Amino acid sequence: MKSIKLYWNEKTLSSGDVLALLFGDRKETIKAARLAIGRMKNTNTLSMTKRELRFFAKELGSGKLGVKYSYHNFYTKLLRKLLDMGFVEKDVLIWDAKRRKTVAVYQLRLQPIPERAPQAGFVKQAWQVAKGWNDLIQE
Repeated sequence: MKSIKLYWNEKTLSSGDVLALLFGDRKETIKAARLAIGRMKNTNTLSMTKRELRFFAKELGSGKLGVKYSYHNFYTKLLRKLLDMGFVEKDVLIWDAKRRKTVAVYQLRLQPIPERAPQAGFVKQAWQVAKGWNDLIQE
């Protein structure tokens, strides 16, 4: 396992490439994460239903989206890490206008952080990761 110091670069994080820190040198995982985040950002609720996410994972598994990434790895490696770190929330209830009912979705979550970075230490590094994530979502 490689050290996190190899991927810790303040310029990289401030440019919104927080995915390189989260997933290291796994190029396919980073591409799959970018596609999933892009798909969620296309909706005004920053979300996908469980059904939409399942079909998206199957498209990744078949390679239709330009990246061949297995269904199993999508759920166990990529989505599980984003859920565990609090970057994605599960079972958020939103109103679906097409179906005219409330549905549970996976939703991208902006991190509640202050405008200014803390002085130093772990708190500053955590702030940089959260800021990089927010910049990625808001771009």
